[in-house]
Amino acid sequence: MSTLHDLQFRARQVVYDLRTGLLFRPATMTLQAALLALALPWLESQPDVERPLTALLGPFVAGEPGAAQLLLTTIAASVMTTLSVVYSVLLMALSLASVQFSPRILGNFLRSRSSQTTLGLFTGTFVYCLLVLRTVRTAGNGFVPILAVAAALLMALICLAALLYTLHDIAHSIQANTIADRIAVETLQVLEEVMPPGQVDPSATAQSPSVPAAAVAVPARAAGYVQLVDHTALLELAQALKGTLILAVAEGEFASPGDPLVWLSTAQAPDADQLVQLRAAFDLGSSRTMQQDVEFGVRQIVDVALKAISPAINDPSTACTCIDQLGRILGAAVQRPLPWSELSHGGAGRVLRRPPDTLRLIDLAFAQLRQYGHGDMAVSLRLLRMANHVVRLSVRSADKARLTHHVELLAAAALPRFAAGDCEELQMRLARFRSAAAPA
Repeated sequence: MSTLHDLQFRARQVVYDLRTGLLFRPATMTLQAALLALALPWLESQPDVERPLTALLGPFVAGEPGAAQLLLTTIAASVMTTLSVVYSVLLMALSLASVQFSPRILGNFLRSRSSQTTLGLFTGTFVYCLLVLRTVRTAGNGFVPILAVAAALLMALICLAALLYTLHDIAHSIQANTIADRIAVETLQVLEEVMPPGQVDPSATAQSPSVPAAAVAVPARAAGYVQLVDHTALLELAQALKGTLILAVAEGEFASPGDPLVWLSTAQAPDADQLVQLRAAFDLGSSRTMQQDVEFGVRQIVDVALKAISPAINDPSTACTCIDQLGRILGAAVQRPLPWSELSHGGAGRVLRRPPDTLRLIDLAFAQLRQYGHGDMAVSLRLLRMANHVVRLSVRSADKARLTHHVELLAAAALPRFAAGDCEELQMRLARFRSAAAPA
């Protein structure tokens, strides 16, 4: 495996992990502010720089050491006080989202650039003021870094603007429509990678590769969800071993220590270094991510919809919003060809895997929602509307058959629960679906 490709794969893992948190960006911005606080006073201590700055900024910035110290102290104290408010608001939003919607959507809030940037601005401004404060001298002729003090004023104003924007962004981001739309957009981006557009075969079906009896398993050493798989590295190893590598786990699945990650059907046994490379091609983590796992996006939206129709929340309108977004995702998926299940470059080695499958996406989107939502007419009608939308876009007969399976189960469970007059619209949508799903 090439060193450059290995570095790119590791970098992708690290960058994704760093983006999903409130540490990296604020820490980086704080470090930058600290470096600026060290550089500006040193620059102003040079005589050729100090005199022009004093003449330019003197009328606007406090030139007395005592006034500069008071200004910097006030900014630092105010920023630190407001920072605690920002953290409180952010934690309240995370708590509300976890209870009201689903704990699995918290990663979307933690990846919010506005929240990360605001925290970085406030912590950076606080550290900046402390470091600049130490350079203000009252002894002798005194020294006031006028440019550094002016920068502190500017940073304070930027913090105020960032605070207002962050409060607006948090208030907007905790709305159900925004959450569902954001997850759907991210899911479609993953779908673009794992199921690229192309010519669709109407008779195609997804099949899991069979494992030969003589295949040898490479077990996992640690537990975790499969977040990322390096298929290129696996193909290079398969060609080096002159055999077939069959993936035992797919993106999003959980692997326990001892569970097979990959089955080897090769003429030669891998050495210790190749075994390390095989395990390194699987990035395992404590939670599912949206790097290659399109099903996780559907799972999140379904979770929000299920929470909405639970007796504790009883918000079918939110569930209907989530169903609309599920139809958006399924509509895009059924128009794409099934992704490759076999990867080879014409050499002696090949890689087999269980690819993302529209049938699994349909099951994931419909099964629990029809099971728990058949007692709510609004939810049942919206599920039928989504089914009509998806079946019109479906090309593969297998997709239409799976949609028909769920729609008929939904109708069988929902129709007996309501009076005949309440079921008129349901019957109309059911008839339209049957007409669209019928073989040509």
